[in-house]
Amino acid sequence: MKASLKMSALLGGAVAAAVMLAGCGGSTQATSGSPGTTPKVKTLSDGVLNVGTDLTYPPYDMLVDGKPAGFDIEFMDAMSKELGLTPKYQDTRFAQIVAGIKANRYDVIASTLYVSAGRAKEVDFVPYFQTGNSVISPASVDGPATAQDLCGKRVSVVTATVIAKLLPAGESDKCKAAGKDAITVNEFPTDPEATQALLSGQVDVQMTDAAVGKTVVEKSNGRLKISSNSLIYPIAVGLAVNKANAEMKQGLETGIEAMKKSGKYDELLKKYNLEPADPAVVDASMKQG
Repeated sequence: MKASLKMSALLGGAVAAAVMLAGCGGSTQATSGSPGTTPKVKTLSDGVLNVGTDLTYPPYDMLVDGKPAGFDIEFMDAMSKELGLTPKYQDTRFAQIVAGIKANRYDVIASTLYVSAGRAKEVDFVPYFQTGNSVISPASVDGPATAQDLCGKRVSVVTATVIAKLLPAGESDKCKAAGKDAITVNEFPTDPEATQALLSGQVDVQMTDAAVGKTVVEKSNGRLKISSNSLIYPIAVGLAVNKANAEMKQGLETGIEAMKKSGKYDELLKKYNLEPADPAVVDASMKQG
């Protein structure tokens, strides 16, 4: 899981095929993006932004036809242009990815790394978006928009995720306190199985990671929609740099601001059903272990 809050298993079909293409940790992939004329920050390799990422987590990080793809790849391609660099992606398994930045194997981590107090002791974060959960419902009904709208509903989720614990406990307690029925949670090993339960009428809705949910809806041939109106249980996600590399941290922060001005930042977040990192969410994430 991406930290203790990684919300879901991988999708089936084309997405699962992308996962099977992922190489072993340590392989290096480069994109064909055009660099700027003058690098704005120093990097480990002249003119190249070395990016550590685990290419086994679609739709954020994956291999498609042998090439890096997904939200983080598109984000860092755009970032590299702002910094006047050519991006090069080093496929690294998530368990070793922080150790790699500390050992200067790459300049930055872009791998859906959740912000936390524990990780902030090892790396410096540059928050660049927040994810969370979305509710998926049949396209033909007015589905739940918030977590409390799930009261009395049957909800499919992936086993052992945070929402599998939150919904039948704390969230259902709120339902009961409001005089409503508790949430019935049905757990499944994978997202495709949770989606199939929704399509077959075993449950009323599905809850999963926001970007994963968008992919589910896109592959449903119009049968499903995202009914929630904002991220549920949001968590901040950060680019990570070596604590000794203040120049890179500042460069990434400047690059994000440039992407916001150009419109590329909002374009990518909208494409993947994500949100800008809210300072309050960043603060709350930093208080987690």
